Amino acid sequence: MLQILRMGVNSMRRNWILFILAIELLISCKLPYSYQPQPYQFYKPGEDQVSIEDTTLIPYIYPYKVHLDSVMSEVLAYSAEPLEKGQPESKLGNFVADLCFQSINAGLLQSAGNISDFCVLNNGGLRSSLPSGNIILKNVYELMPFENELVVLEMSGSTVAKLLQFIANKGGVPVSNIKMKISDKKAVDVFINGIAFDSNSKYRVVTSDYLAAGGDGMNMFEESLRIEKTGLKVRDAVIKYLKLKNSAGEIIKVETDGRISK
Repeated sequence: MLQILRMGVNSMRRNWILFILAIELLISCKLPYSYQPQPYQFYKPGEDQVSIEDTTLIPYIYPYKVHLDSVMSEVLAYSAEPLEKGQPESKLGNFVADLCFQSINAGLLQSAGNISDFCVLNNGGLRSSLPSGNIILKNVYELMPFENELVVLEMSGSTVAKLLQFIANKGGVPVSNIKMKISDKKAVDVFINGIAFDSNSKYRVVTSDYLAAGGDGMNMFEESLRIEKTGLKVRDAVIKYLKLKNSAGEIIKVETDGRISK
């Protein structure tokens, strides 16, 4: 009996020693924490300090930069004058809206689909102007840096009426195959495809998927009866159109034609 008690005491003593050793080990492994404040400095965008080059990276980046510059310098077409956006219409807005409208309708003709009635884009989607002289690939990426795709929406006349009123409130946006006047911020004397607007008819509208989802405040697009994806990005439509004009030996010339007037 005494032997058993001694064995129990020894076991408890051994367990107690192991517990103390474990605690000491944990304490010894814990690193002391000491807060060390680090100096900082605020920079404003455009300051020289922000644009300092890291010379160690230049040799690695340079080959890619050379290749990219070569690709982006491809001449797509020649323009007789600068194309800039504005309101109620502009040469740049007319140019992009017309080529998008024509590109989609040409594709629909080939696929025996329904022809679209008009095109509506937004000035905010045109991020820069196109220069006079050579238009290079870089210019188009600066104009349209987004991956927006062209879509065709089927809309009721009542919903199109809301869209026309939105255009009037905005003071004009890029459109194609529409002729309208803005009077007291109201859309009047509206003609689509040369025919007076009829709120009881249905219309097929070319626009971007961004606007179709209600972007830039065009929430009425979300009331569309149907949406058709085209698989054609706005930027690619511009590039393709410019290349076609260049291959035909044509110079880019755009006129404002009073499609939106005040």
